[in-house]
Amino acid sequence: MSRSPAGHVAVITLGGTIAMTSQDGATVTPTLSADDLIAAVPGLDAVGAAVQVHSFRQLPGASLGFADLFDLAGEIGLQDVDGVVVTQGTDTIEETSFVLDLLCPPEKPVVVTGAMRNASMAGAGGPAIARRFAQ
Repeated sequence: MSRSPAGHVAVITLGGTIAMTSQDGATVTPTLSADDLIAAVPGLDAVGAAVQVHSFRQLPGASLGFADLFDLAGEIGLQDVDGVVVTQGTDTIEETSFVLDLLCPPEKPVVVTGAMRNASMAGAGGPAIARRFAQ
């Protein structure tokens, strides 16, 4: 696989607030895919990094279980990339980070991030967070 001078990053999504939208103006559910989240980041193409996306789960953070995290660690291990960004709900973000720190190869950086405001809200955190990683 040819490498971009700016690196090759996998973005793996699990759902959570960062991926939530409202269909009825009241209830929010994780509906945005990894492609949707990446498309919402202005200027990402200008960074020059190769980004590979994978919608792994579509669950609220509190609904993630150990089986999901073990499967995620296995998926991260299979990625031929310079680093991985995992997006998920903030309810269990610390637990996910801890489990991945124990299970993932130390030579592959893994960043776990989420958002407190869903994509239907003004000032949604997803694109702003991704913009910071792209700098």
